[in-house]
Amino acid sequence: MLPSQTQRLLMLLAVVVGTPAWWWAAGFLPPGDGLNGWALSDSRTGLGLAAGLVWAAALPAVIAAGLIAATGNPLSGVCCVALAGVIAHHGNSIVGVAQRAAELGNEAGTAAAVYHRLAIEMGVGVVMLIMLLVGLEAVRRVCQDRVPHRLQSRHLGGKVHLWKINGKSLIAGVITAAVGAVLTAVLVQSDNPQQVTGGLVLAFTLASLIGHAVVPNDRAWATLVAPAFVGIVGYLWTARQLGTTDTPDALLSALYTDALPGLALGLPLHYLTAGVLGSAIGIGIGQVVEKAKLGEL
Repeated sequence: MLPSQTQRLLMLLAVVVGTPAWWWAAGFLPPGDGLNGWALSDSRTGLGLAAGLVWAAALPAVIAAGLIAATGNPLSGVCCVALAGVIAHHGNSIVGVAQRAAELGNEAGTAAAVYHRLAIEMGVGVVMLIMLLVGLEAVRRVCQDRVPHRLQSRHLGGKVHLWKINGKSLIAGVITAAVGAVLTAVLVQSDNPQQVTGGLVLAFTLASLIGHAVVPNDRAWATLVAPAFVGIVGYLWTARQLGTTDTPDALLSALYTDALPGLALGLPLHYLTAGVLGSAIGIGIGQVVEKAKLGEL
């Protein structure tokens, strides 16, 4: 990806524009109990309206990042939106979700039911992520010919399509998901939000780099969505491990005894921001490595 100096400044501007909008949404998303587990299904507004607020909050970042994508590599725009999201909810933690379930008791259902709700929320997140990629690609195509030449930057492997898929890109996405799941399980070992975020960024940077190295392609959609599918599988697998006879406080007990797998320690917003950020970075590095092999540096 290798953004130019001008491109880096524009990316910084996009992040600065996008982050306050996420903070604005943060005033509505947390539940009324004040706990820090930002699960949209627990939001005081309800899942549907919360998803709409997240999308509304992302719009300034999408517009700014779309302009960034139009000046160079489209992955720059994805990085800007994802990084703004990471900064805005850096203190988010699964602990709040577990504490809330314990306090609500039977109203919250079993610990497995909590993870089923998180899996549904992640499914909604996949739809929102696809809308984001379509929006970025649309803004990029509309603005590409209107951006002043002095702001444009030729990137290595710059012909990336955010909303196209073929056999190679699908295989790369599957490899990214498989490797990312293993690395997430290994790297994410704590409910600390910074550790979860760092683990997901590193896991999916390496995973997408491997996926791109095995199957080089210029269609990033499947790889960028891979973290969300890893989250869904992790939630469903954890729910099955917990079973249907556990109590509402079983999730909190599992946290205190370090019994939860790494895949279950991240919330949907972690996968949809930190995971996607890592995937975009990995694809960008993969492009540089690929071009270096071809002697085009």
